[in-house]
Amino acid sequence: MSDTGTVAPDFPSGKWFDALAEDVSHHPEDYERLGFADCRLALEVIGESGQARWFGLVMDGYDIRSEGELADLDSFGPDVVLSGPKAVWDEMVDNIVVHGGADRSHTLNALSIAGFPLQTRSEDPMGRDKFYRYAETLQTLFDSAGRLAIVAG
Repeated sequence: MSDTGTVAPDFPSGKWFDALAEDVSHHPEDYERLGFADCRLALEVIGESGQARWFGLVMDGYDIRSEGELADLDSFGPDVVLSGPKAVWDEMVDNIVVHGGADRSHTLNALSIAGFPLQTRSEDPMGRDKFYRYAETLQTLFDSAGRLAIVAG
């Protein structure tokens, strides 16, 4: 990165998830130690008006790619959907940026394990299992948002 740094894309956006996925290629050792992953994850961000936006992530072996913002959730065919209010997502991302990684109360696992404030849903129990099976890989991915938020200047 340059001396002036970069500004992270706005959350939530396809560009933000693209930047997370791109970061994987710069830090493969962070993911290789966790083992391969196989999961199609949709993230549902629900605005104050109740309007949902979906974003897709595909974990395939040691690769993670962003499918950006999804126009149609069914066409993406997620194994599991992680859903919650935008305010909760914003708080989690802000916490990651401030601390360089999520603190204990802002991890994906902590926010979803009781089904509140984030919830997982899947038509197939194995899909839901994949979320928790690969939780450490997903958390590593989300924690990389701390590297994205280098303010220009």
